[in-house]
Amino acid sequence: MEIKKLKRKDKKGNIQAIFVVLASLFGLALFLTILAYTIPKVTDEMAKTELNNTAEIRQVLNESDRTIDKLDPVFLIIFTGLAIGILISSFMIKSHPIFIPVYIFLIAFAIIVAVIMNNVYVEFATNSALNSTITNKMTYSDTIMNHLPIVFAGIGILSMIIIFARAGGEQRI
Repeated sequence: MEIKKLKRKDKKGNIQAIFVVLASLFGLALFLTILAYTIPKVTDEMAKTELNNTAEIRQVLNESDRTIDKLDPVFLIIFTGLAIGILISSFMIKSHPIFIPVYIFLIAFAIIVAVIMNNVYVEFATNSALNSTITNKMTYSDTIMNHLPIVFAGIGILSMIIIFARAGGEQRI
């Protein structure tokens, strides 16, 4: 029985992955923060109504409040998975070392975009209504988003090292 080689046609990563991950994390951080802010407000108001006065419904409302504590680790897991995905896809890129200046330029552009997103997130996080939610419940996402340019500089540099410094840089493995 023969083992067929996997075809790797068009299965390689590229620099656009960094921008996709950057936008995804930004959107996810904002979405999870808004979700962590609104769920307790909604469940508190629902618990006050006479229709939701049974023990089962109160249990469900309390359980939904406890799920908020799980949102921040979800952000950390998604961030870690996306960062590892960038590094794995960097290994799949067939590239020549002559493109190092282009890659450096694109990493610098990604860092500039990360600075802009960081400033937007800081403005969002300093909102008086959301500030307590972010500081109390969203510590991982707040830390990552506050250090977004440094994080993506590190991911970009590691990606560049993997792409251009591996043995046989212009050959496919």
